[in-house]
Amino acid sequence: MKITWSFLAVMLLVPAARAQDASGLPGVGTPAESSPAAADGSSSPSPAAGQTKVQTNSNGLPTQVIIKGAEEANKLGNLKPPLHIDVDPFETIRPSLAPDQSLLLAVSPLTVSWRRTHPETLYNQRVIEPWRLTFSERPGIVFRVRDELDEVMQRKVSDKEARSYAWSLTIADEEGRVFHHFEGSSNPPKEQLWTGQNDQGEWIHAGRSYSAVYTFTDPSGSPRTGVGKPLLFKGIVHQEDTGMHISLDSSVLFGSTKSNSDLVDPDGPNLLRSACDLIKRRFTGIPISVRVFAATKELGDAQAGAIYNYLLKELMLTAKNVSVDSARAAYSDQRVEIVLLNR
Repeated sequence: MKITWSFLAVMLLVPAARAQDASGLPGVGTPAESSPAAADGSSSPSPAAGQTKVQTNSNGLPTQVIIKGAEEANKLGNLKPPLHIDVDPFETIRPSLAPDQSLLLAVSPLTVSWRRTHPETLYNQRVIEPWRLTFSERPGIVFRVRDELDEVMQRKVSDKEARSYAWSLTIADEEGRVFHHFEGSSNPPKEQLWTGQNDQGEWIHAGRSYSAVYTFTDPSGSPRTGVGKPLLFKGIVHQEDTGMHISLDSSVLFGSTKSNSDLVDPDGPNLLRSACDLIKRRFTGIPISVRVFAATKELGDAQAGAIYNYLLKELMLTAKNVSVDSARAAYSDQRVEIVLLNR
């Protein structure tokens, strides 16, 4: 068996060597048109394209193997393009990179209830703006009496010398009438605090100008007088028996003539917005009464409607929580009163 297989291997190698000598290329046989004759002298037809033909001798052993490929395969135009497969390098870990949808959809019950009651939160005009300083956090009006004494004397008065000076402070209105009065026989105070109400229970009005007149009498009896800066307030807040009153200057809300029926930009909305911020800080949910004093009843009704609509929108109130009224008044008394009613 070993001899037989060696002989067969030699016989198989010989045709391959001959084919290499004939064509100069290993593995390529003679052209199809010069097919070799069989061992018994008969010629065999050339193999068809894409087929393999094996020639054998009289003993049945192969003498030559001819392999011919299809002619179309030799045409460069019919060659297949290179294989390209898209591969995702993160395919195995991509599922772990996806967000947990259950966490994204989770909503706190507290958040849901809060947003239902406040549908517009941060990006709206209803949040409090702390930089609005129309209304002072300090109650009352402060008069610096000792500073005025130095101003009148045109020098710094010592504490010992100041004890010998009598003093008086008179607040007068636009007509020159005395609205309120303070006085002392000696030692003028550094600060004199005034609530804005006189002895008759009257309150100063927003938009009206008041003057502070200082009088100092030295030990020899010689008086010296000085006038402080005018007192003019766009808005005043004070407590009365009926509730908390917010008094607003009509000339700021409805123009210098106080005759417009709508708020005048930008001062009108800014002043009313400051009042709304004050209500949000301290008096949220309290019923509100609006009373407008104007030149005519018809104008007062129109201005009261503008205030009413603004308060409903800004404070997110229902119509039953805000009542309005109007009345005729002289120019100096024309103003807007927003009253936070006592429960």
